[in-house]
Amino acid sequence: MSTTFWIQFLGVAFGLAMIYFTFVKFKRKELSKLETTMWFTGWILLILVAIIPYALDPIIAPLHFYRRLDFFVVLGFFGLLLIGFYNYSTVKKMEKKLEQYVRREALEKSSTEHKKEK
Repeated sequence: MSTTFWIQFLGVAFGLAMIYFTFVKFKRKELSKLETTMWFTGWILLILVAIIPYALDPIIAPLHFYRRLDFFVVLGFFGLLLIGFYNYSTVKKMEKKLEQYVRREALEKSSTEHKKEK
């Protein structure tokens, strides 16, 4: 069997496994309907691209990529940058909320101790 077959097989197997895990997360109410739909769409697109890789040629050719893999590497790099930026901004937001919470708790504790001393 050719290498292409195994890459396609692994792509389909991975997509199906991720559909299953997404469904389990949805059933546990860890994902909303919109999130589940978005993830299902992504996994189904992955499966379709694994089965029919030449379907991307009309997109890849005008961009002057020599191979499909080059396109996916660039796309993956952009995706990682997007996820990194999102994580950074989320952590910054959480830091601010935590700092406000700690300050509020410290002020409340300080005023409670001050009242006990009197």
